[in-house]
Formats: sequence, C-alpha cells, structure tokens
Amino acid sequence: MKTINTITTTTSNAGLLARSLTLLLVAVTLGFGPQRVWAADTVPFKGNAQGAIVSATPAPGGVLVRVLAEGYATQLGKFSREEVLVLNPATGSAVGTIVFTAANGDQLSGTVVAQFTSATTLVATYTFTGGTGRFANATGEAQALLSTPDGVHFTVEFDGSVNKN
Repeated sequence: MKTINTITTTTSNAGLLARSLTLLLVAVTLGFGPQRVWAADTVPFKGNAQGAIVSATPAPGGVLVRVLAEGYATQLGKFSREEVLVLNPATGSAVGTIVFTAANGDQLSGTVVAQFTSATTLVATYTFTGGTGRFANATGEAQALLSTPDGVHFTVEFDGSVNKN
C-alpha cells in the first residue's frame, strides 16, 4: 500500500513539475521571443490654416506660386507654412513642396499634389518626407481641403498621420 501511495505522490509531483516547466517555457517565450513592433511614433496630424498666395510668376508647365499661411495643428501647435507650387491653369492641377514650421523651429517637409474640384475648392495630398528636429525622419500623409473666396486668400483643413520614427 505504501508503494502505491509513493507512486501516486511521485506521479502527482511529476505532473506538477511538468506544468511548472510548461508555464516557465511560456513565460520565457513571451518575454524573450519576437517582440511586436508598436507604431507608437505614428500620430494623428490634423489642423487648419489661413493664408494667401504671395507671388505668382510664369513657369514651364504653368504658374509658379508661393503660398504663406499660419494655423494650428496637432504635433505642431501654432505653425507657419510655406508652399511652392506649379499650378497648371489648363488642368487645374498643382504640384510642389510644403514646409510646416512649428513655434520652436522644428520643420515638417513634404510634397503636395493638388487638384481644383471647382473654381473655389481644391483637394490635396501632403506626403511627408522628413524635416528637422523631432521631424528629421518623418513620414506620413494628410488629405487637405482648401477653399478660396477670391483665388488669392484661402482657408485649409487637413487630416492624416505622421510617423516621427
């Protein structure tokens, strides 16, 4: 009888040991196994601005326009921005560059592809390609909707995301 109790106890201890080793293996695998990459550096980028075209000169493919604006955006706070675009009056399209400058001087840079959808409305995509300071390796994209009452002054709202890597 004592032998059976010993075997039962040994089997019970072996089962406990096996379960303990299994839990330890799971904990080690979770702790040291492949780590999930968190997209913590990808953040919303949403804002608005008011501005005006400050110069327009003939250029190959259309009209070279320089645009200045000020506004407020997530990740930037209060900012100023400058766009340099080639506007094709025949197609209503525009392509160029944009630089947002935060109050502390950090800059977010990118390209712009835009299209007039009416005489007073333009839709655009900003594709972020870097910058300075906290935006040195930034990537991302935002969609913009611009309205102009007179073809010179405008308001714009944009929404997207920025990965600050």
